Amino acid sequence: MTFVQIRARDCWPALRPVWPSARARQSHPAAAQPAPPAKSNKKSTRSGSASCHARLVPSPRGPAMPLLFLPAGAAAPFLPTRSRLRLTVTRAAATGTTATPAPAPASAAFAVEEYLVASCRLTPPQALKASKSLAHLKSASNADAVLAFLSDFGLSPREVTAAVASNPRVLCARIDRSLAPISAELRALGFSPSQIGRLVQIAGRYFLCRSFVSKVRFWLPLFGSHERLLQASDWNYWLLGSDLEKVVEPNVAFLKQCGLSAADIAKLLVAAPRLVTMHPEYVQDAVKRATQLGVAPGSQMFRHALSTAGCIGQEKVDAKVAVLKETLGWSQEEVNLAISKAPRILVASEERLRRNAEFLLNVVGLPPQYIARRSVLLMYSLERRMVPRHLVLTALKEKGLVEQDRCFFNVVAPTEEKFLEKFVAPYEESIPGLADAYEYACMGKAHDTTELTAKSIREVTEPTSPRVQRPEWFKITRLSLL
Repeated sequence: MTFVQIRARDCWPALRPVWPSARARQSHPAAAQPAPPAKSNKKSTRSGSASCHARLVPSPRGPAMPLLFLPAGAAAPFLPTRSRLRLTVTRAAATGTTATPAPAPASAAFAVEEYLVASCRLTPPQALKASKSLAHLKSASNADAVLAFLSDFGLSPREVTAAVASNPRVLCARIDRSLAPISAELRALGFSPSQIGRLVQIAGRYFLCRSFVSKVRFWLPLFGSHERLLQASDWNYWLLGSDLEKVVEPNVAFLKQCGLSAADIAKLLVAAPRLVTMHPEYVQDAVKRATQLGVAPGSQMFRHALSTAGCIGQEKVDAKVAVLKETLGWSQEEVNLAISKAPRILVASEERLRRNAEFLLNVVGLPPQYIARRSVLLMYSLERRMVPRHLVLTALKEKGLVEQDRCFFNVVAPTEEKFLEKFVAPYEESIPGLADAYEYACMGKAHDTTELTAKSIREVTEPTSPRVQRPEWFKITRLSLL
């Protein structure tokens, strides 16, 4: 151990409790002159009074001044800055010249990666990633017990592998304290073993928390089914990890005050999974911005407006409103009308809004006011929905099979099954190959299907001419998709 000399007055506040008084030094002179420190094999403590020795030396300015012999570490706070730096350099040099003992040979460690591959059936990359969370494991006893419990509980080997791959720390769980009680309570709530295995994967480390079951019990009535809860939790990791008292319950109560029912909140969690798990101030700000879009709280579209406001910021809203005004020539009133009819149009990209608007205006020939009242048209897929159905409608109008003023929205809005049933199947005999042409148009290959349907089209359009005439709706498809 390294000792340094330091004047007593420099560290008097620290030594006052242990330094003998003046009367004691007069009656016992030897007490003020202890011998220099002797070598000892005992480890010194970190207290200021330990390993402290002093002796009196004459001072030219007055009476004898005690010099203290302190360990270097204890004396450092009382030394001037320059002396501290010199002491640090000296100690570093001494440490560098001291020979370090050779490390003792380590005992054979538990091979975590090999265990994960052999017993848990993880792939080597999965095992490498999972082993980082299990580096502290010394044996396989607890992990074997967990695997046996999950297998006996009803999980298939594939489900056990998936659970361990997504949540490796489940192998460290205490079966009697956490894993068994939580699994039993979830079974009491109606979850199957397979669904509990999915919860282990989704919830991660939160699955073993004491409050996990209470969170599941809170969310289950809102979603109405176990499968919906699992689906929403898979989309939003924080759904089962957020604080109920400070975050979730205040947000749900506030949304109910805004007129949303439990079913609306459950649907909102599907459209915007993270909204309810955000800070209450953020949710209140999202409600304010949804109201500014022109959708009143309590209305049918307020849930959609709220999910939109929770997904995008005000800057993106302003940019997309500018695109709508520029492309369609809408006024602010028409923009508000369009957003109130379909708030989710603001989630679509600017490119989609521009392309759909140009198609509806220039190809279909719809007036801007019509589009504003049916603004959901701006959200539909151009290549897979609107263009193919417009081609079918055009062909039917050319043959006089439907009225000329047929509403375009009533053609595009129905589901695929309803559309085929109403606009394709009844006219297969009148226009052979209509179904094939529509199918290829939905694949974005309408401009490549001329030869495929040429024979059928020839029989309809020009049965006596040796030259194949391409119908107008094929030309429109080619121009639209190129």
